[in-house]
Amino acid sequence: MRNIYLIFRRDFLGYVKAWGFWLSLAAVPLFLVIGAGFGYFAASSSPVRYYAVVEPSGVIAGAIEAEFARSEARAAAETAALAADMQVEVSSDQVAAATPRKFIQVAAPATTIEDLRPYLLGEKTVAGPDGDKALFAAFLLTEGGGALQYWSTDVNVTTLQYAAETAMRDLGRRDALLAAGLSADFLKHVDGAALPVTAFRLRSEAEPADGGSEVTMADKAPAIVAGALAYFLWLMVFSIIQYLLMGTIEERSNKIFDTLLTSVKLPELLAGKLLAVFAVTSTMMLSWGLFAGAGSAIAASQSPAMMEMIDPFIAAATNPGLIIPALVSFMLGYVLYGAIFMALGSLCDTIQEAQTLLSPMMILLMLPMFAIFIAFNDPGSPVIDYASWVPLFTPFLLILRIPQDPPLWEILAQMGLMAVTTALIVWGATKVYRAGAVHGAGIGDLVGMVKSAMGMKPKAVKE
Repeated sequence: MRNIYLIFRRDFLGYVKAWGFWLSLAAVPLFLVIGAGFGYFAASSSPVRYYAVVEPSGVIAGAIEAEFARSEARAAAETAALAADMQVEVSSDQVAAATPRKFIQVAAPATTIEDLRPYLLGEKTVAGPDGDKALFAAFLLTEGGGALQYWSTDVNVTTLQYAAETAMRDLGRRDALLAAGLSADFLKHVDGAALPVTAFRLRSEAEPADGGSEVTMADKAPAIVAGALAYFLWLMVFSIIQYLLMGTIEERSNKIFDTLLTSVKLPELLAGKLLAVFAVTSTMMLSWGLFAGAGSAIAASQSPAMMEMIDPFIAAATNPGLIIPALVSFMLGYVLYGAIFMALGSLCDTIQEAQTLLSPMMILLMLPMFAIFIAFNDPGSPVIDYASWVPLFTPFLLILRIPQDPPLWEILAQMGLMAVTTALIVWGATKVYRAGAVHGAGIGDLVGMVKSAMGMKPKAVKE
């Protein structure tokens, strides 16, 4: 154990003393803060744009304006409802400030596209509530009223165009209802009379039904926590590639293995290195988790209702029925993939050789990620049931299946299969690592080592 500890301490301190580790540690929370601030700044600093509608009756202009008014009313209602759920008092002015008008209709300075061209190109300006500006877009009704043309120099901002399309559909429905002798609000009355659909969960007799049978966040929290744990495992496995490959290549090229193996046994060396990389990645994940927890605590202190939203997730994360299988899957999955990557890294002399292994490693890691996406959307899918028996997928999918209450024998059988597979992988990785680190074997010798491990004799070389 002392030798394992010494290897662990040597590698762990070597990683955490590097500037790259601290930059990686600070990058995620820093980018989250910058990204959130940038998104808020981009939304709040979006410029006010003027548009004009050229049509004789003014009905289309009124319909487009009414569509923007409905969108603003919906956004204001959602903001007020969210504030009420979080027990935060907001005034009507604050709600209005959160949903500012970005498109303002102005009087058309001309009636043809040729005369409107200088206003759309910014050569001339039009007066409006936000001062004199160029015309962002113009709507022109064609002769005969068969189509509404949308003209603008910016083809990327489509909010105004989509609002006009929605307004035209609503206008067409209204005209059709009136032509049929029905009121313009007929469809709204029909929608209002529709029966609401409320989700309920059928509970077993042994399961407590706190809060009734209606589906709440407490029912959804276990699946969300399981998905977070599965993704967390995938992220840790993805993170170890760089550390294991680069560290192993450096030690092999500098002949450090020869010195280390004079003092410790090879299994002790492997165990110490895996523990060191696990500690490094765990330190990063724990730091990010503390950052997220601190943010949640600050939000909860500002809003008492926020704690009520967090409680179901805390309860799910501390449920032994979920956390124990998740931890077993977590540890076995980490050791399984770590042993594979470390063994392959021991066969490389240069970074160029390691890069040839990155593509198959990326494919190997993307397969579990695809399975995680499928399982998160439909954990009861037969595809997930079958895929969870594949040892490379089991660590991730078993975690996601736990909230669905699979049979106990399946859980135990899959954990046993993971344990046996991990033991075989570690055994094979030790052989490969010895061949690469001690005897200098390369990537080209990997096929021969596999055949030798399977008891197959290599072909004799013809003279």
